[in-house]
Amino acid sequence: MKRYFVIFIFGLLISFLGTLPVGTLTITAFQIAASKSVGDAFIFALAVVLVELVLVRITLIGAKRINLNGKISFYLFPLAIALLLYLAFSSYISLDADPSLNASVNIFPAIQSTFLLGLLLSILNPMHIPFWMGWNRVLINKNRLDDTFTNRAFYIIGIGLGSMMGLLIYIYAGNYIYNSYQEYRYIITVMLTLLYLAFAVYLIYLFYKKHLKLKFQ
Repeated sequence: MKRYFVIFIFGLLISFLGTLPVGTLTITAFQIAASKSVGDAFIFALAVVLVELVLVRITLIGAKRINLNGKISFYLFPLAIALLLYLAFSSYISLDADPSLNASVNIFPAIQSTFLLGLLLSILNPMHIPFWMGWNRVLINKNRLDDTFTNRAFYIIGIGLGSMMGLLIYIYAGNYIYNSYQEYRYIITVMLTLLYLAFAVYLIYLFYKKHLKLKFQ
């Protein structure tokens, strides 16, 4: 039982600490909580975590058989870049919206469901697979993660809980400013627009370095 508890803690800590840095998933959770509600943001976070757990399971099953880091990322990067540019544009045009209206109407005009938005952002996050493939390999090499169902179940449960805890920090931070959202709406929206653009540019750079650089040489 101690072995299962240890792998549970490893999964929880890795996912929690990995979720804390500012990223597309965390800032979107913050934005939804600030402009809509904690409930909508929680649904978003739930979708994000569900996809992450499925991807972790896939990396555990297929890491040795498929070059997930190379083949899948080649298709994920362009889609993720397109989605980030769309989110940046949607955030930007919401600046012209009537501030007396509920800001949530204009945040993501074509994606009304926060659950669907969470699924899309999490599926198209090209960092999930290399992140968990790397940590899986480290834990396997340290003899912490083995092929038994129970061991991997505790690991995955820990990951899900850790990711949710990390996202909840941003959700409650967003909810904290809910009552004064209209007052800070312009500043928040500009910052989010710039962050989405920055992440898109970063992914373009990674895609070029990983997949296109050799072709141009």
